Amino acid sequence: MQESIIDINAICHTFSDGYIGIKNISVSISKGEFIILAGKNGSGKTTLLRHLNGLLLPDSGIIFVNGQDVSKHLIQTRKTVGMVFQDADTQIVGDTVFDEVAFGLENLKVKRAKINEKVTLILENLNLLHLKDRSPSTLSGGEKRKLAIAGILVMDPEVIMFDEPFSNLDYPGTLQVLSTIIKLNRSGHTIIIATHDVETIICEATRIIIMEKGLIKEDGEPDRIVKYLESYGVKEPCSSKFGLGLQPWLT
Repeated sequence: MQESIIDINAICHTFSDGYIGIKNISVSISKGEFIILAGKNGSGKTTLLRHLNGLLLPDSGIIFVNGQDVSKHLIQTRKTVGMVFQDADTQIVGDTVFDEVAFGLENLKVKRAKINEKVTLILENLNLLHLKDRSPSTLSGGEKRKLAIAGILVMDPEVIMFDEPFSNLDYPGTLQVLSTIIKLNRSGHTIIIATHDVETIICEATRIIIMEKGLIKEDGEPDRIVKYLESYGVKEPCSSKFGLGLQPWLT
């Protein structure tokens, strides 16, 4: 049995306006999993993600990351669990691509030589090094998403969460980001992707969790869960619909 990295026990969250974001969710996530968190807009996917690295704290219940209570270990949690937001521009603050990736390490007072070494390695691994002196505002959508991923990776997270990572990307940008996410999982990172469009990534996933109205409604292997998608307002992949099984989007 795989070792769990995140354990969620009966968490609930109600926003200040009375809207119930998530209700009584309990689930465990194992190291190395590739999870699709599926559901319609407003189903609670993003709210749940934000609890996993302490951006939101539950009204009740508890979340453990590597056995530690998230609410009591926020800094360590955010080093362990990184999040790439739907709009990459919201988390990009650096004047150059290099500065952007260096930002988190600079805040931790890491020595400059170590920062330069780590940032260069990450940019090289993501094929962004040739853009190191460019302003992030001049990058394509796919390059901005990869830059946001680089800013997370430099912190050495074990888990990387993505909120609608392919939204508003053209085909080349989608290929860039998809290839990067697959490589991250194959290198040992636990991946959690919140999306209402599963076709791009379903063949890479080890598990699908479907949410509706703040609740987990289905949880299991993609081959079993795929048939339930449309009953929760999520489009079933075309290959599955036409009886061809689950086909990889990236060949």
